[in-house]
Amino acid sequence: MRVRTFSRPVRTLGAGTVALSVILGLVTGGLGTPRAVSAAPRAVSAPPAVAPAAASPAARPAAVLQAARAAAPRAVTAPRAGMLVVTEAARHKGKRYLYGAIGPARFDCSGFTMYVYRKTTGRKLPHKANLQQRYGKAVSKAAGRPGDLVIIRTGSYGTHAGIYAGHGTMWSAPRTGKTVTKQKIWSKNYVLRRLV
Repeated sequence: MRVRTFSRPVRTLGAGTVALSVILGLVTGGLGTPRAVSAAPRAVSAPPAVAPAAASPAARPAAVLQAARAAAPRAVTAPRAGMLVVTEAARHKGKRYLYGAIGPARFDCSGFTMYVYRKTTGRKLPHKANLQQRYGKAVSKAAGRPGDLVIIRTGSYGTHAGIYAGHGTMWSAPRTGKTVTKQKIWSKNYVLRRLV
């Protein structure tokens, strides 16, 4: 059995040339342990393709980029995140109101929104409806979507908090003697805040 060996003259090369030589050697299989040479002819195969992550984005073909995007895990979109908030709010249907309660067994209105947003989005809200109206981004009533924070106000003071469920309804812990429920937004004086 013969072992193929290579001897090359020693030259001074720049770092870029050495790196290119190493990469080409790895791609073509020229580096590594010596291989035995057999008498039978070998089929010539194309060198393996370089992984798409190794190429720069500008050098990647469009098909490779589309395949990479399709395989990547998708981030939770804003409307979907809002529906996760609404789903969590609905899970607490029937839990009794208790002033000052922050869940998960009993809630007051701002304790309910505080608990649901923290559990689903990690957002920390204060335990007061008037302070909660300062969080997130203001959204017009026409642009409201499920998962937005609803603050019912007297003048500009926030007096009640809930979670917008769409079509003029919200999930909230209404008042003493009541339970968490989906209800119509009963006042025209309210604001929506987008937290997700």
